[in-house]
Amino acid sequence: MVPVPSVQLRPSKRARRITLRADPTSGCVIAAYPAHLTQQYVRSFIRQHEDWINKANASLPAPPFLGDGGSVLLNGVPTPIYHAPMARQGCVLTSNGLQVSGHSEHVESRVQRFLRALANKNLPVLLQEEAQRMNAHVIKIDIRNVRSRWGSCTRAGRIMLSWRLIMCPPTVQSYIMVHELSHLTHFDHSPAFWGHVDHFFSKGCSGRLAAERWLRQNGPALLRVP
Repeated sequence: MVPVPSVQLRPSKRARRITLRADPTSGCVIAAYPAHLTQQYVRSFIRQHEDWINKANASLPAPPFLGDGGSVLLNGVPTPIYHAPMARQGCVLTSNGLQVSGHSEHVESRVQRFLRALANKNLPVLLQEEAQRMNAHVIKIDIRNVRSRWGSCTRAGRIMLSWRLIMCPPTVQSYIMVHELSHLTHFDHSPAFWGHVDHFFSKGCSGRLAAERWLRQNGPALLRVP
């Protein structure tokens, strides 16, 4: 048994010592340690640092509550979630927020499905619009359930976006898309790459920095949405 349940143990052949890291995406502390160390030694180390671990866990952002009475970001707009058990449309946007029908125990899962469906419908269209504007050739667009990044690009022209991007404001969505599309011209993060991003991102360098700041502040909680 791990003495602190919210600690994830990760043995590593590269690690030279035990390190503790608060990971906002997983919502817990990760302990990486050399694979040759015994479990008894690792447990003892964790017990010695339990105060730090508890404080680190308490500082991590909680994921949004997607049940009745909660709120979800839709394109960056806080949208109340309310349960309407007798309705029949599933999830529907109304003037009052996101209405969810059916049994109360299914509200969260229905909201999650709604978000993923909305992402699969809207994000590829927005990406293609950005690609046309940038004269970038995209081979394939994948909307995936990833927590480690907002997007990625291959040399062949395959773009991947996290479905959770649908919760971000339009300017942040645009920034992530321009960022990934720019890799089709500069497959690195060189000054030329950032110049390319700033040239095509409508908000320019200052807007890029604002988008990155928004992601730092709000992204970890959104990445924890199941």
